[in-house]
Amino acid sequence: MTQKTAIVTGASGAIAAPIIDAFAKAGWKLALVARSQTGVERLKNSRPDQLVLQADLADDAQARRAVSEAREGLGHIDALLNIAGGFDMSAAADTSPEQLDAQMAINFHTAFNASRAVLATMLERGEGFILGIGAAAAFDGGGQVGAYAASKAALTVWMKSMAAEVAPRGLCVSMLHPMGAVDTPSNREAMPDSDPQSWVDPAEIAATALHLATRGRRGQVPEAKVYPPAA
Repeated sequence: MTQKTAIVTGASGAIAAPIIDAFAKAGWKLALVARSQTGVERLKNSRPDQLVLQADLADDAQARRAVSEAREGLGHIDALLNIAGGFDMSAAADTSPEQLDAQMAINFHTAFNASRAVLATMLERGEGFILGIGAAAAFDGGGQVGAYAASKAALTVWMKSMAAEVAPRGLCVSMLHPMGAVDTPSNREAMPDSDPQSWVDPAEIAATALHLATRGRRGQVPEAKVYPPAA
């Protein structure tokens, strides 16, 4: 059988790390895309068996270049895992246009550009998987997180719209929503008085992502929500 392959965006981030581990353990060959040179160097040192690429996926030309390099390095692309993302917290009256633009760039434009770059060849093959990472705030918003919620909502609706077009042609598009804070080093630093055991385990997000990516055409899961422990 041909080895399964995937592009992982935001590959130097905390949520991507266990996803990379899960897919690599399952035998997938990966192209890991990071925006910063520091992230690229860290990945090259820690993931020597994987293809590491640098690109700012919020820029369409860079996204297309990265996907082209990934396709050349991997031979083909079975899956695109849109993990790149970021968080912003500010009151509605205080949120600047620049903050909104930044949230849209990292949470929506990265996935929009990368997805468009892989679609043509996936549609030509009649198979492929594209994953987006949403958030609880994408459904009902939330105080102090308007820009973040808007960007995740835009991603969710766009991915669902894309799915309506490409699912009849053999592709699967899934949204995975962590329905609470995720246990990452940055969240532990930002919320030192909270109990991280009450947050979503990144390993569970990774396991869910692998499950979504390996469904057959007669058992696709277009949306999954991963919850923290019940209070």
